Order: sequence, then C-alpha cells, then structure tokens
Amino acid sequence: MGKLKTLLEDIYISYELLSSHDRRAALINEMQLLEGKTIHCFTCPGTCCTGQANSMQITPIEALEILKGLEADSFSEDDREKLKNTLKNTVAKYRLNVEIYTGKRNSQTLRKNYTCPFFNNGSLGCGLSRSSKPYGCLGFNPKQEKDNGQSCSSNLDLLSEREKKFKTTEDMANQEISRQFNLPWDKQNIPQALLDIMDRLYT
Repeated sequence: MGKLKTLLEDIYISYELLSSHDRRAALINEMQLLEGKTIHCFTCPGTCCTGQANSMQITPIEALEILKGLEADSFSEDDREKLKNTLKNTVAKYRLNVEIYTGKRNSQTLRKNYTCPFFNNGSLGCGLSRSSKPYGCLGFNPKQEKDNGQSCSSNLDLLSEREKKFKTTEDMANQEISRQFNLPWDKQNIPQALLDIMDRLYT
C-alpha cells in the first residue's frame, strides 16, 4: 500500500471522516441535476478555471484527496517530477509564492488569480475527478445554458451546509495533516498546496 493511501485511510479511521466522495456527494448531485437541465460547463472556455477569475484555495485534506484522485502513489519517478514541474511553473508564472498584504490591520494576504494546472482548455475541462475536486470548484456552477461562464456563481447555501456537516471531523483531520507535515498554512492555492504535500510525502 502506498504512503498516501495509508495516510488517508489512517486519517479517515482516526477521525471518523467519511470518504472523499461522500463528503462531496451533495455538491456532485447538484452538478448532475443542473446537467440534466443542460446547464453545464461542457462548452465553456473555462472562465472560473483560468487566470481570468480563478483564485481557488484548498485545505490539507483536499490536497491529499486530489493527489489520491490522481493516483500519485503509483506514479513513476519521472511522472512525479513532471507533475511537480507543472505545479512549479504555475506557481512561478503567477507568483503564487510571493505574498501580497492589503495593508489593513489583521487582514489576510491577497488571493491571486491563476490558471489551474489541471484545466485542460474548453470542452476537455478539468483533469480532476469529481470525487477529488476542491469543494469550491464543485459548488461553482452556471445558472443558465450556454452562457460561457457569465452566470456562474457559488451555491453558498449548499457549500455552507456541507462545511457545517463535516466541520468537526475535517478540522481535526486538517490539524493532524498540518502537524505531520509541518504545514505553515490552513489554506493554500492548489499548485503550492500540492507541492508542499508532495515534497514532504515523497522524499
């Protein structure tokens, strides 16, 4: 059994955390309902995935589940390096490792826009499975047919309901992952988060 799979199984058991798919089920079902009404992303150029609008940040558990969805444990050394290079190029291109503060007291660092390294352009869409996509990505959908991203917005009620339902177990899991890997963040942009995890997991 690979390092990642073992780690995740231990965390799921220790903190009674439901599976990656089960914790995303309501969001996935909402996407499928919209698709049944032909309201979907299949013809969109990817507004929410590109530097035009994307600033997605993820938690440690989301980062691990993305890597598991990619089957990173089974990667060859070359494949792992290719993924890391893709992630590093995205970080460098959008300067995601350079913090910018807003100057306001107690403010957070500015979230930067970037094109997701898993966006495959147009109808090819996202390279991540729905069972491992970030929660925020799953909850961000169009509201009408073929509008090329003009009506897309987050279903805040559904995202809030999901977070409330799993907050206790996910908080404990995230704290444990942060402790094990000595992560300096609670949330991070996708490429930097995956690099931080991979550098600590596959050494």
